[in-house]
Amino acid sequence: MKWKLKDKTNDRCIVSDCGAYRISRYTCGGVDLFLIYHGNDEIGSADSGNEARRVAERHKSKGVVA
Repeated sequence: MKWKLKDKTNDRCIVSDCGAYRISRYTCGGVDLFLIYHGNDEIGSADSGNEARRVAERHKSKGVVA
């Protein structure tokens, strides 16, 4: 999957090329948390952006229909 910024003013959220997956980054006390969404459903969390992308890839490879 390829990823792009959701919009030019928001550097805290990326969306997949198919539009079905979204990764949002939240920071508290200098620690980042990445939440992964499929549509409106949260499907997981990760400590890094690369790990978050892998979670989305694994979810997509399971054959979930967008």
